Amino acid sequence: MRNYKVILVNLNSLPNLGFSPVFPVGANYVFSLLSEMGAEVDFIDFVQHPDLLETLDFLEKEFDCIAFSIRNLDSMELDGEYLVDYYLKITTLIIEQGRQQNPDVKILLGGSAFTAYPKGFAEVFPFDAAIDSDTEERLFQFIAGHIEEMQNDQLAGISSACPERFAFEIKYEPELVRAYLAIGAKQIGIPTRCGGRCPMQCIYCSYGLLDQNTHYTRPLNLLRNEIIQLYQIGVRELFFTDSLINISPEHARNLCLLLIELNLPELEWTAYARPTRNEEFLRLAALSGCKTLSVSFDTFSPAMLTNLKKGFSVHTISRFITLCAQYKVNLVGLLLFGGPGETELTIKETCEFANRFLEPGQLFFSFGIRISPGSGLEMLLGQVGNELLIPHFLGFDERIFDFVLTHLDGRFISMNLLLKISKWRAAYKAMSCKQTTHPQLSMVCPEC
Repeated sequence: MRNYKVILVNLNSLPNLGFSPVFPVGANYVFSLLSEMGAEVDFIDFVQHPDLLETLDFLEKEFDCIAFSIRNLDSMELDGEYLVDYYLKITTLIIEQGRQQNPDVKILLGGSAFTAYPKGFAEVFPFDAAIDSDTEERLFQFIAGHIEEMQNDQLAGISSACPERFAFEIKYEPELVRAYLAIGAKQIGIPTRCGGRCPMQCIYCSYGLLDQNTHYTRPLNLLRNEIIQLYQIGVRELFFTDSLINISPEHARNLCLLLIELNLPELEWTAYARPTRNEEFLRLAALSGCKTLSVSFDTFSPAMLTNLKKGFSVHTISRFITLCAQYKVNLVGLLLFGGPGETELTIKETCEFANRFLEPGQLFFSFGIRISPGSGLEMLLGQVGNELLIPHFLGFDERIFDFVLTHLDGRFISMNLLLKISKWRAAYKAMSCKQTTHPQLSMVCPEC
């Protein structure tokens, strides 16, 4: 008897993606989940084993399924490189050679990029099944169904019941972790509660529509074991991969208390957070080794906060920034210029607030909002079709680039940033207009 065998390929470990590889949190979760089910998994990561991309030696073993995980299609920026053709070239090569070895192999596709663009992927990618939500249940059903379909007396079944969501320990292979540490990816991710799920309704984001189950939390005893496991491997900076670490104040509090109790020397953590007036959270964050809280403010204009449906006010933002300074929690604020209704006045309000409350190193910004399937922005604009693998951006007044440079304090503008803005502007100019059903909004798209 042998176990069901899966080759799990992390496509976001390919070279020349145009952005720095990050530790494959989602693919590693699936690796751990498959192992928990009783499957045998060969985890292929090209950061760890770059030679495998040329040799494809991993296809010379026995296997039943090849699973591809895709985290990013592009950098989401105006001048981003779009990777669909690159991914398709590599997956086709692996599938063709894999089917020479095993003509009956099943091809499985998943990852956050597929979850966001399922219709577009279905049109261009060759796969037999896909996981776009409810990962645990769908993966369990797929493997159980495939085993039954094969009718192989020599093949052992998987676990009799699907593992409970987030209720098992995630495995971190030391060699894989160290491979990412070696390339400078110091932050190793741990999902502490509900991964990418988010209850907020930001107009450009589709996470809340894809999966609104935000109440799942991972048991603290499992988090304790995983933190210690990573620390022993040599990790000194954790990234808690919740969409927002403080969605649940109680869980955030318990996590901070766990880290304080562990008291591991030099261990720091970072996370995305929602601006809050909860002073206890920031006090405990500081005591537990919080290195940075990243916050997608997007704007400091009251009108634009409403347009973007951010769900918090300028008053809450200013109180949050004050508390971060009080407890010496480093803050990184993210701004997004060019949303619906953006004008010189709203940009002036945002820039004047940033000039007053933030310092260099605390402010990062970009221009243009990528239109995601299922987002409130897509609904506002009207259906744009299934071609969303080709990026569409919300159109905006090109003078917005100049408005920002006019009103933002010069201490935030470096030479490198000016060069980046020049690239964004050039990319925006090269885009062509697309029609929309909204009388006051437009879309732009690269010529592909």
